[in-house]
Amino acid sequence: MVKQLRSKLGMILLLIGTVLFSGQTTAQTHGHFYLVVKSADMLLRHQADSDEIRQAAEDSAADFREQHFHVKERRPGIHQL
Repeated sequence: MVKQLRSKLGMILLLIGTVLFSGQTTAQTHGHFYLVVKSADMLLRHQADSDEIRQAAEDSAADFREQHFHVKERRPGIHQL
């Protein structure tokens, strides 16, 4: 009876050990794909943030173009001989 219980306990501990460490070993191997599902709220926030960043970048580019054009017009012309 004790021998049978000891073999079952050994098998249970072996199974628990393999279950606990299988996640670590498979996570290190490539080939697992995880799909992150975002909620509608997160998607709307991300889109709003992206629109704000895009608008700020466009405004900055327009300001830079205007400044560059202004500086370029004040510069004297270069003549080649």
